[in-house]
Amino acid sequence: MSRSILPFDPLTVLVQGTALIEASAGTGKTYGIAALFARLILLEKLPVDKVLVVTFTKAATAELKTRLRGRLDEAFRRIRGDKMDEEADDFMRGLLEQAARQETPERLELRLKAALSQFDNAAIYTIHGFCQRLLGDYAFLCQVPFETSSADDNDKRELNTYAQDFWRQNVSHDAQNARLAFHADLTPDQVLQQFSRYLGRPDLLFRRPQTDLAAETERAQAVWTELQQRFPELKDLFWRVHPMLNGNKFRKNTYEAKLAELKKLLQQTAMPAKWLETNLSNTNGESVFSADYLTAAVKKGQTAPEADLAALSLFHKVRTAASALLDAEQQALIALQLDCLQYVRRTAAEQRATRQERSPDDLLLDVYHALTAGAHRDKLAEAVSQNWRVALIDEFQDTDPLQYEIFRRTFAAHGNPLFLVGDPKQAIYGFRGADIYAYLQAAADTPIHYTLAHNYRSHSLLIDNIGRLFQQKERPFVLEHIGYPAVTAPRGTSRLTPLQAALKIRWLNDGGEPDPNKETLRSRAAEYCADEIAALINQAAEGRLNYKNTPVEAGQIAVLVHSHNQGAMIKRTLAARGIPSVSIERESVFAGEEAKALAALLGFWLEPRRTEPLRFILAGTLFGQTAEQLHALNRDEALLSGYISAAEDFLQIWQRQGIYAALTAFTRRYGLEGRLLAADGGRTLTNFWQLAELLADENENSHTPAALHQWLLAKIQDPPQNENAVLRLESDEALVKIVTIHASKGLQYPFVFCPFSWDTAEKKNEAWHILHRENGSELLADSQLDEADREQLDDEDLGERLRLLYVALTRAEEQLVIYAARCSSTPRNTFAYLLEGLPSDGRLKTRQAYEAEKENQTEMLRRNWLRWINAAPESIEWQEGAPLSAAVQTRRRSGTEYRAAVYLPRRFSFIRHTSFTGLTRHLGHGTARPDDDDGLQPALDPAELSAGSLLPPPDTDNAPRDIFHFPRGAAAGICLHEILEKHDFARHAGQQRENIAAILEKHGIETEWLDAVCLMADQTAAAPLHGGTTLSSLPAARRKAEMGFVMHFDRLELGRLKNHLAAAGLPEACTAAAERLDFPTLQGFLNGFIDLTCLLPDGTACIIDYKSNHLGMDNGSYTQSALDQTVADHHYYLQAWIYALAAARHLKQRGQMPRTVRIRYLFLRGLDSGGSNGIWSWDIPTASLAEWL
Repeated sequence: MSRSILPFDPLTVLVQGTALIEASAGTGKTYGIAALFARLILLEKLPVDKVLVVTFTKAATAELKTRLRGRLDEAFRRIRGDKMDEEADDFMRGLLEQAARQETPERLELRLKAALSQFDNAAIYTIHGFCQRLLGDYAFLCQVPFETSSADDNDKRELNTYAQDFWRQNVSHDAQNARLAFHADLTPDQVLQQFSRYLGRPDLLFRRPQTDLAAETERAQAVWTELQQRFPELKDLFWRVHPMLNGNKFRKNTYEAKLAELKKLLQQTAMPAKWLETNLSNTNGESVFSADYLTAAVKKGQTAPEADLAALSLFHKVRTAASALLDAEQQALIALQLDCLQYVRRTAAEQRATRQERSPDDLLLDVYHALTAGAHRDKLAEAVSQNWRVALIDEFQDTDPLQYEIFRRTFAAHGNPLFLVGDPKQAIYGFRGADIYAYLQAAADTPIHYTLAHNYRSHSLLIDNIGRLFQQKERPFVLEHIGYPAVTAPRGTSRLTPLQAALKIRWLNDGGEPDPNKETLRSRAAEYCADEIAALINQAAEGRLNYKNTPVEAGQIAVLVHSHNQGAMIKRTLAARGIPSVSIERESVFAGEEAKALAALLGFWLEPRRTEPLRFILAGTLFGQTAEQLHALNRDEALLSGYISAAEDFLQIWQRQGIYAALTAFTRRYGLEGRLLAADGGRTLTNFWQLAELLADENENSHTPAALHQWLLAKIQDPPQNENAVLRLESDEALVKIVTIHASKGLQYPFVFCPFSWDTAEKKNEAWHILHRENGSELLADSQLDEADREQLDDEDLGERLRLLYVALTRAEEQLVIYAARCSSTPRNTFAYLLEGLPSDGRLKTRQAYEAEKENQTEMLRRNWLRWINAAPESIEWQEGAPLSAAVQTRRRSGTEYRAAVYLPRRFSFIRHTSFTGLTRHLGHGTARPDDDDGLQPALDPAELSAGSLLPPPDTDNAPRDIFHFPRGAAAGICLHEILEKHDFARHAGQQRENIAAILEKHGIETEWLDAVCLMADQTAAAPLHGGTTLSSLPAARRKAEMGFVMHFDRLELGRLKNHLAAAGLPEACTAAAERLDFPTLQGFLNGFIDLTCLLPDGTACIIDYKSNHLGMDNGSYTQSALDQTVADHHYYLQAWIYALAAARHLKQRGQMPRTVRIRYLFLRGLDSGGSNGIWSWDIPTASLAEWL
């Protein structure tokens, strides 16, 4: 197709057909769109709601609305004759002149007034907003529900469910697939994560391997069996032949070890294919027992019998079979993953057709399918083309094949004017799904191209040098159809006084040293950059450097980096010189340290007895405590209990008032706002409250606290990119800006430093790749790539890095500082490619030329830089070696020096908080937690974790699989508690075997114990509580599991409690044990959790506590007298009294005060069906508790 390239003029551009407008950096793209929009309204007489404008972010949409309305408003006021502060620009004058030739001023004023009054109806959308509008307006033609609601962009729960469904159907019950997935350590979540970028690309082609793994396995097994039978004779034969073989190729020690290991492996039934492939090959991957290799390895002058070498070739046959088997397994694994992708896609499409909720990706897919495969696709396309007469698509370089196809079918195919505005040189968001090849396809389909040729950001000295750097290559961006159109700058000189070089190049390599590694050069670049910025600020402070006739400010300087790690390095080096800086980021707030700290905090609130998150929280971003402060938790129980009790308080606030109220109470209680403000100028505080707002918004969706916590964890794992989640910026205008190149797109700064522009980022080892073919894009596994494919990927990677470099170099208004280098680990970089000066007819040619002078690559790159500079040296400064080191000088603007007030963290001295464990820990008899001093096992009391109970049962392997021999210790105890906490007592355990088995597996306990645990659960359900009532007969509404409590005591005096217990009707052993109680008078809080609280039919309350203690190997170890002694030894009677008081207080507040609280401690290993064995009982009249109620 012939193509014409014309300068873009919004007044003369043809409003017909499809046109591509290439807008290079700084050439006024948004200005051009606003001007064209004004022309369409005023000269083409289109209503504002008939012009579709689409961009790719909400922020860009808001800016476009402001700019477009502003243009119309300016035209309206000028036609009306209002006094304006500035004269009209050339475009506005031309627009009004042409309009005046068409209509009277009164008609024009009326037209513009109507456009402004109707501007709220203007069709200015993000791509997803446009799709949502289209689906809403044409639901019938699209065959989607008439009313839909928005879903979270990153909510992958449903997709995870589909992937898990596939796994259950095709992996869990298929031995071959299960083995493949196990050996590859592959899960459905991992498959989904690998394919997350490709789920929304139905246009992708892929090559599903066809392999018969079963047949390949059978062939390999036959050869392996033969080797098992013949190995002894082959081993002897090898050592007879060995003296004739080259000792370097067949080292004796090496092959002694290999054959010894192989002898062991031959005991296995299955072939160890990976070991065989590796160990029967040399370092070049050649089979060392092939006939050719063995023959070549025979020493000169020696003759090995051919029959012997032929016999040894069985090793080669085994190695070949092993390689074939591994290849077949790899192909089968690829097929399995592609089948999973197809299943998830298909299921998602089926579900999308019936449900009303839509994610942004769903919206795009719905429209795409409706226009390409829907029953009413032609009517739909016709309806859209009639509704919107013209379409302007902004940032089109960030499109993808689906989006282009949507606009092609709705506008281009119907002859409607379609303007595609973008810059392929700035296509840097491939990692977010943008596809530069979709743009190139649109360019190939479009006969008319316009270009914006004037850069209004920078001056000509800078623009010309950047252009010269790229224009010396035929393919400056590697891909054939991305060139560098000529751009000029109307502004001829810099606005710096005195004038300085527009482009400064700093060479980092020291001529006298070998090529340094990457880390050395990164450190050097950061130091040199910081020194130069310090010198620049000092010049300004001394009045020796001005910008627009005022001293240069630190806030006018930007440092562009590839990664946040590089940004942190720059921040540290600037801080060492007294230069404050700020990282300007557009990444998700969920990717920051504050999100991790908040997730840990909410997790601690949900499970306050798990104290390991507490240490992470206190040491981290929010508190920043020292090691000494953290160690205090081990010594000061009141301190630890205070944090635990506070967590329970915050959880209650969360449950009653919402997460935002809980976080507000948290910051106030610990004085966090002042500490965080003082620590880093408030950035952490800003991010914290932004996260709080996002959590509060999500909390409105009726999430339980646990579900909201999981939502936050999911967001941290897969941070969203929507605007609500983008980091907000506080007042950072006065600070040096540190910006990632990806985040800098669209921004500009007077001074730009690029300290890492030489640095080639390491390519990630991705499992899947998209390869672009003539007939479309193909998805291939890494193992499916051939050499040509890998060369193509290298080309595309280099092209993207060159586009990233272009974005970085075009951010500067006045001065650009580039740091150049070559390091040992990455000899070629983008500058090397641009400066080689060879034809760009393929990356291979330039690479081969580069390799030809391998010994002198560093010097060659340096010479190429100097050659390039000397060709046009105007306004370029070259420097080798370190600049003078400098620290920033403080420049005062007045005689008064102001400092921001620093709010110190408020400190609280907590009232004593304790628990049953705290009151009895020091009393001995197994009540200490030897392995859990921090209360890490919330379901168990100390005795269940005592040293004795942690011993394994004798003769475990041969022991019967009953509850007496069930494993002991922490994992086993927590497992039994969790099973009963989640058990439905109204159903037999046999009906819940799957749930019970899952919990056993979760805690690492073999399912061979399943029958014993099911019997225990049924016996628990049948245990008599009172008057014939059992847990199986008690409705779920009258039971509450894991009831937490915090009780306040003005004074809990030990003497009065002992007197009470002595008269409470306890067994004699317990009464005697109570006399040994010893703790100070409690003034404060007592907290804990009750396994199960019940209301019985007779109006009394019942407290049930599960005890997993191991007392013996038969029911006789769990009689009443045995239980009395155990309860006395471990002071369980005190625990029971605390629980009874807590339940009585709770029920009294609810107006349900029982006359009796019945204690039932169920020793799980000693229960029998319906009998009282294993049950310790104590009935407490609530009247006896009156003084503590």
